[in-house]
Amino acid sequence: MANALFLALALLAQDGQASTQSPNAPPSDEYGYVAWCYGALGGYASLYDQVMPEVTRIEKAFPGPDGVEASLKTYPELRAQARKDLKTFASAITAAEKASPRPISEYGGSQVKRGAAIWQGAGSIDKARLAQMWMSWSPPGDCEKRAKALEIKSSILGKALNYNAVSATTQAPPPETEAPTSAPSAAEASPPAATLPEPPPASPAKPAVKAAPAPAKPTVKAPAAKPTASTEVIVDPANPVPCAGSLVPAKRGGKDVLICKAD
Repeated sequence: MANALFLALALLAQDGQASTQSPNAPPSDEYGYVAWCYGALGGYASLYDQVMPEVTRIEKAFPGPDGVEASLKTYPELRAQARKDLKTFASAITAAEKASPRPISEYGGSQVKRGAAIWQGAGSIDKARLAQMWMSWSPPGDCEKRAKALEIKSSILGKALNYNAVSATTQAPPPETEAPTSAPSAAEASPPAATLPEPPPASPAKPAVKAAPAPAKPTVKAPAAKPTASTEVIVDPANPVPCAGSLVPAKRGGKDVLICKAD
């Protein structure tokens, strides 16, 4: 197949940006996009042992300004970073699948395969050409950003979906109290009356002195509540609440939050 469509259109132009002409370009939705990134980066990392002999030969033939050793040192660091990013992508993918009200893992798996497919011609292309492409390739720059946003959204949505996990119809009723076998008698129902002492003999009545009425205090009206300046609903990922609209990642006060916006 022409070296697997010339290694997926020269690895999507080697700049990490998808071409709309490529059958292996990433999808537009966030979950599918992160799944595609996972497949593409996983294919890159899996070629490390295959391409490194040729990469070493190229670096020795064309040493950089800092020397061969400095250039070769970057490749293990790139592999370590790729492994770290793969864990970030996998965590976001798993969170989205748990939060989804419908099965989506089959769709995600197909996008992982589409991402990995950009490397499907690696076994048939010239090894020097493959090494050059591998050395200059990097995943789309927004893969990590989208993965983190997807995980935050999914975490909050997952908690919101479980907000009413215990139905009102399944909650235990309050314990019933046993009905008395017979009605209590009047003596049992009311406490005995207290015996009051005899009042002392009445003394001659003195004319009552009327107290002067206290001056009326002026009524102080409470200040009217001022309307809030903003109608923006901010959702804290650490204390999520259900959102009736769409959750949009944002920063407020230097913190990562989600803004609940009406659809």
